[in-house]
Amino acid sequence: MASIRKRSWKSGGEVKTAWVADYFDQHGKRRLKTFKAKKDADSWMVSARHQVAQGTHSPESTSRTIGEAIDLWIQRAEAEGLERATVDQYKQHRGHILALIAADTKLAKITQARCEQLRDDLLARHSRQMARKILQSFKSVLKDAKRRGLVAQNVAADTTIGTAKRHKPRLKAGVDFPLPGELRVMLEAGRPKERALVSLAGLAGLRASELRGLSWPDLALGDKPAVTIARRADRWSQLGSPKSESSQRLVPLGETAARALKEWRLAQPPVKAEDEQGNEIGRPRTLVFGTASDKPDVLGNLQRRLLAPLQVRAGVSVPVVDRAGKPVRDDKGKPKMQAKYSWHSLRHYAISAWLASNIDPKTVQHWAGHATLALTLDTYGHLIPRADDHARIAAAERALVGSGL
Repeated sequence: MASIRKRSWKSGGEVKTAWVADYFDQHGKRRLKTFKAKKDADSWMVSARHQVAQGTHSPESTSRTIGEAIDLWIQRAEAEGLERATVDQYKQHRGHILALIAADTKLAKITQARCEQLRDDLLARHSRQMARKILQSFKSVLKDAKRRGLVAQNVAADTTIGTAKRHKPRLKAGVDFPLPGELRVMLEAGRPKERALVSLAGLAGLRASELRGLSWPDLALGDKPAVTIARRADRWSQLGSPKSESSQRLVPLGETAARALKEWRLAQPPVKAEDEQGNEIGRPRTLVFGTASDKPDVLGNLQRRLLAPLQVRAGVSVPVVDRAGKPVRDDKGKPKMQAKYSWHSLRHYAISAWLASNIDPKTVQHWAGHATLALTLDTYGHLIPRADDHARIAAAERALVGSGL
């Protein structure tokens, strides 16, 4: 049975009163909660009874704090061996969350309304994309707390931040990824290593991290050339599993890419080493695009030393401009030029080219390593070639009303 009773006591010669809510939680354990006013106790008891009936009640007296819950969540991420970048991101999100919700706030005091307020506060402080990431981390914290039995429900489960797709510009050829002619001149102007890199990024759609972690055993360059993506290098050049389960895939290679990789394998210098007598010898490299010591290279090096100079050399470049939007000139008065595209731009080219070639979207999703078909279509669906719209609507009209009207 649940009840509300008045409690009186003397303190310093003064009589004080309070109202005590006396009830049993869903586990049959007796709980007490004190209020200054009876109306507050009545209101709270109505809510508590409903939560107990639903099995979602979390007593405040035994509740852990949001700061403790976040720390436990991060410890779990570290124990599960998540990538260093992911754990670092979680720690950054911890600061953003605790800037809006005090670390000593009891989990039991966090309501759905408070989660909605957090959502609005995040949008006011951060970009939509950043706010979504932080909110997702907050929801994961409460999900982990529920798994541990610290809360009976995840009150943030229904709190979301949409992607605002109407504000997101669509990818455009020649702006966000190369035109076919631009990729062609890059391949023509490239040296063996540059051609191999551009081929795998622009024709096979590999991510930059996948290129940096690629090893020669992952490549089949025989009658049916293909590349197996089985690992990647993170921003600290540590080798690990691909971005997600769907990122582990086999992508067939065309003649251009296979030829470029064969040329680079022949041109790639060996790793310098010494035999037992101290004589310098060379051994074949394991990584396709590694450093001189056969370690994963830094992404900035590949962009700065290979892709950027290649684009400028091939004429796939744009002028460097100052803050006023005016071209910056060199000592001879000529405009300085800079690369037009990044490694990810080449990946965009590969995926758009597959769709433009009428390869079915499900296959494109697999080759791209996307988690869902929706991601592929949402990002690249507008690039799928379509038949003449006038002919299609005319055919649909004939099917509906016939041709005699």
